[in-house]
Amino acid sequence: MSNKNIIVNKPEPKPGILERGDLFAIAVGMVIGSGMVTLIGPAMAYTGYSVWLAYLTAIVMGFFMVFPYIILGGTMRVAGGPYSIVTNLSGVSTGGLVAYTKLVTPILNSSFALALALGLYLNNLLPGITVKTLAIAGVVVLFVLNLLGMDIFAKVSKILSTILLITMVLYVIFGLTQIRQPIFNFSGDKMFTGGFKGFMLAALLLINSANGYYNILWYGKDAKRATKDVPFAAMSCVPCLLFIYVGLAMVTGGVLPHDEVAGVETILPAAQAILPGIVYKVFMIGGPIMAIITTLNGVFNDVRYPIAQAAKDGWLPKGILKENRFGAPYLIYIYTLIVVLLPIIFDMSIVTITNIFQVITFFMNVTVVYAISRLPKKYPDTWKKNKFHLSNAGLYVFCTISIIIYTIIFVKGIFSIKLAYAVAAVVVMVALILIGIYLTKKGGIRIETSIWQPSEEEKNV
Repeated sequence: MSNKNIIVNKPEPKPGILERGDLFAIAVGMVIGSGMVTLIGPAMAYTGYSVWLAYLTAIVMGFFMVFPYIILGGTMRVAGGPYSIVTNLSGVSTGGLVAYTKLVTPILNSSFALALALGLYLNNLLPGITVKTLAIAGVVVLFVLNLLGMDIFAKVSKILSTILLITMVLYVIFGLTQIRQPIFNFSGDKMFTGGFKGFMLAALLLINSANGYYNILWYGKDAKRATKDVPFAAMSCVPCLLFIYVGLAMVTGGVLPHDEVAGVETILPAAQAILPGIVYKVFMIGGPIMAIITTLNGVFNDVRYPIAQAAKDGWLPKGILKENRFGAPYLIYIYTLIVVLLPIIFDMSIVTITNIFQVITFFMNVTVVYAISRLPKKYPDTWKKNKFHLSNAGLYVFCTISIIIYTIIFVKGIFSIKLAYAVAAVVVMVALILIGIYLTKKGGIRIETSIWQPSEEEKNV
């Protein structure tokens, strides 16, 4: 192997199998998740009945955070997620940072918390089985589903997301007619209970549950018309979020008195208050449980794409790329399964891990957004034809806004945790950076082109 790092121009693969509807279903499943059924109560503890305005603010801020990703998705076809973005737009050395960060994100993004939330809700239906057992069983079932290949994954995702959307839309429509509290009385004593600070803390708490649709960009390799359908799928999620999330916050905060909802980590009290027994159980399956399942299901592919590309390029052993007869990289999925299950089995602290996650993802996200800002310099001709018809200045403005919002979240996270947690997070981040620098200097990294101009893709579809 050469001791030099090289970039290999790899031909664009043939168009994938995912159509616009498939991509939208996957994106919806990614973003409409556990956040909406676990965070509204804690957010109310910060800001009272104005929680619905906080969710509206979170959705708007979340959109500006991830809009640079959507712009890229309308300009280039992306195969390896954030790893592909930084290696192809910023250079070799940054690839290691993303690759190794993605190795720990199944733990760091609190995937196990999603699994435990799934177990908790299922336990309400199956009280004879422990929460931990149900959580483990749920993750294993999703693992098997992903082993069956992208075609099955897409079909199942579409079914689950359709059930989820219908259930939540019907709940919001019905729930809005049951509001009894003064959630629109802006001068009321239960509105903006924490002042501006409390309102912003609530919005920042909710923001990560309102921007996950940008991860659909990672599915560019499997899309039929990536640069047309990927940004469409992402953008289409925004009006869904505005109706479902803001509506759900209105219902959850407006059905019962403030003190019965504020701080509660589920929407079940409100649901129980307005839904008959059997309807309530149907709602719990089609709403909260389905929301958690669709989000948790996306974790496997969120890890798969960047890790697979990083292995192809030499950051990780190529042996992990082995596929089963359905074309699924089963070793990567097995790894993801293990790191999601270990915290559940050993009862790891979600608080500690989540706090570390806030710091580590800040560095990675800022690196990715900076890489996107280099798009006009790296691919000037392709950039001129981007679907959004943005100027260079327009892109730089959106990237700057995104980095500012990420920084606000980072600062909030730093001041909300113990010093030891912050130091630990920084140490982990520095270690990952140093490993990447070492391997870059050592040589032998062979970066394959994993983002492509859309011309050939669109020509063949």
